[in-house]
Amino acid sequence: MKKKMLIVPLILLMSLILSACQPGIPAEVETPSPSEDEYVYGSEVMVESLDVFILESFPVQVQVSVVGYLPDGCVELIDISVERDEMDFVLSLNTRRLTGDVACTEALVPFEEMVRLDVEGLEAGDYRVIAKDQEAIFRLDVDNVLPEDVDQIKYVYGSDATVESMTVNIMESFPVQVSVTLEGYFPDGCAEIEEITSSRDGSLFEIDIVTRRPSGDVACIMMLVPFSEVVNLDVEGLPAGEYTVQYGPMKETFVLAVDN
Repeated sequence: MKKKMLIVPLILLMSLILSACQPGIPAEVETPSPSEDEYVYGSEVMVESLDVFILESFPVQVQVSVVGYLPDGCVELIDISVERDEMDFVLSLNTRRLTGDVACTEALVPFEEMVRLDVEGLEAGDYRVIAKDQEAIFRLDVDNVLPEDVDQIKYVYGSDATVESMTVNIMESFPVQVSVTLEGYFPDGCAEIEEITSSRDGSLFEIDIVTRRPSGDVACIMMLVPFSEVVNLDVEGLPAGEYTVQYGPMKETFVLAVDN
């Protein structure tokens, strides 16, 4: 009887020891998003061409189309900054890439960006645009200066931009970047873009263009003035699926193959 009483506590003690030695079930750990320390910043980009577009409004507006490519899918173009050195506009294309052991799409990733140059107030003359090893020249025929009573100019806001084509551009980076190129024309030299906005409702992106023109008796160049604008869509963090971009009656779709 005494032996049985001793065996029971021994069994309980061994059970406690064995349970303490069992490995615990690890908790699920969420994969953190890349931090700023996990990127390498630089200018890993090749520029193939520069095209200058002069909008015949007053003051004149100048835009530059930058076309090129990124070396692979892990490099993304962050921004394009512009500095002016007398008669030269120097464009700096800033990129970043993920560090560490990351699988990249081993293919060139093309891009096309529109950059506005600050030419208001400049004197007439020839100006040069520089990006990497590419250059382009444009001329201001007259001083690009508004009259002294510029503060008295009143504007009328509306939608005087006619869009002829809308193209969705998907960069093979991660997270994926999506932009929309709008091409069209203004009815005359007085109309100009005030702002372009994009809003999302579920899987639908809606784009709106607001234009302005001086009110009153203003002399305008009576000819169609072409424009090309690039709008970046906020797609970071969106789940995989099909999305629609709409401007007026125009619609285009794109697909995110995986969660972004």
